[in-house]
Amino acid sequence: MMKMTIILLALLFSQPTMAALDFTESGPAPGNMRFAWIHGSLSAKDNTDVRVQVHRYNEHTYILRQNPAVHWEAPFMYLLFGEKQVVLLDTGATSEDEYFPLRQTVDAVIERWQQANNISDVQLIVLPLGSELSQTEGLSQFEGRANTKIMAATAAGRKSLMAGQDRISFDLGGRDLTLLKTPGLDEFAVTLYDPWTDLMFTGNTFYAGRLVVRNFDAYKDSLKRLVAFSAEQPVKWIMGGRIEMSDYPGVDYRLRSNFRPREHSLQIPASLLREGYNIVHLINGKQDIRIHDEFIVMNGVGRGARAHGWPTYTPERFRRVRLR
Repeated sequence: MMKMTIILLALLFSQPTMAALDFTESGPAPGNMRFAWIHGSLSAKDNTDVRVQVHRYNEHTYILRQNPAVHWEAPFMYLLFGEKQVVLLDTGATSEDEYFPLRQTVDAVIERWQQANNISDVQLIVLPLGSELSQTEGLSQFEGRANTKIMAATAAGRKSLMAGQDRISFDLGGRDLTLLKTPGLDEFAVTLYDPWTDLMFTGNTFYAGRLVVRNFDAYKDSLKRLVAFSAEQPVKWIMGGRIEMSDYPGVDYRLRSNFRPREHSLQIPASLLREGYNIVHLINGKQDIRIHDEFIVMNGVGRGARAHGWPTYTPERFRRVRLR
């Protein structure tokens, strides 16, 4: 009787053993994109939406969005879990946790995921996909966090991460990822591919918005690299770092707009990479703006150029469209 009691107590207080997570299933892991993103409000001070929106794409992949009323960039961030590590892609546009509680939100998602999977102490990797403020302002919230590695988007950080290579692989624990250098809009930009979901996370390198080229030759090479990679690997969706286009073809929201009720979808097809490359090839280094239905390429001008009267062609059917 005593022996049976000891065995029962041992079972009661022991940690459950979890079967290994399987990231090798054939075909892309299913995910849910039937979801409405918060889109800000006319009056930021009267906005009642959450500061950080969390969407569960699938059981091991989460999408976060910063409230447009907190910062007009309204960037997206991503959490990808493996058995041993979880990577956070980008950290938002606001450093103060009072207004943008990113770390608190990430910690809560990690805690729930660990409980659901009977795993403890996964290491957090914080990886900005670029050096723009909309990707790096929240980094300071993770400084001093236990069991955390920050991979800064700096010259030293990228040298350490990429080790002189244009393409590397790293493992989160059964979930192998590929990282590619993709400079051009941003000197330190990288793109991440996840073969478990077939999702490509491009940050601000390619998305439904204003693609402001800062280094033309580097950007052309980056798009060529992504086109070639997407021909080698199945890419279900491109997941960018923000949305600036509306759901009207070729029409973007004005710079600093924090109310965008008719946004373009976050996910865009990989076929647009080829179209982006063709447009960049046509620009051929000249100062120019080319308007595509789903993105805008801007070379030799700033993000606000169109708002300041840059002479661009706008199709007649769009000239009467007015977006807040």
